[in-house]
Amino acid sequence: MLKTSVLLGLFLLAVAFVACKKEVPYDQAGELAIDDEMIVKYMADSNVTTLTKHNSGLYYNIIRPGTGTEVLNTDTVYGNYTLKILRDSLPLAKSLDSTFKFMLPGYIEGWKTGVSLIKVGGSIRMVIPSALGYQQRVVTSPNIPPNSILDITLSIVSINKNPK
Repeated sequence: MLKTSVLLGLFLLAVAFVACKKEVPYDQAGELAIDDEMIVKYMADSNVTTLTKHNSGLYYNIIRPGTGTEVLNTDTVYGNYTLKILRDSLPLAKSLDSTFKFMLPGYIEGWKTGVSLIKVGGSIRMVIPSALGYQQRVVTSPNIPPNSILDITLSIVSINKNPK
């Protein structure tokens, strides 16, 4: 009986310790600095010299600016993309090719910034630091671990103008 009481006490103490653990606030500036180092190393290791750093922290290369309409937050956008996930400055063996539709308000900051740099018919390569991406969140489809840097090539095929 005493052994059960001791085990129960230890279990409750462990639960209380975990419950009292405070979450550390997300340090966006610190994470941008860490990611920046990894992106620069990735670019050097991969011989990538065409990326420009946006003042937001996004690295990008406009492959084709597009000649169509500018994409607005209210538009439904149809595009194609390829995604690589960078961890420890090396691309994971993960690449997705897909045609899909999206609206900008629901997307990550790095994606929105990149899309704003091109028009319909345009293509852009974006290396999105985790601070402008999913940060500490885990994304299950596709499987994107927390604090992942995303290397995305996006082409905007068409848009459907939605009323404001």
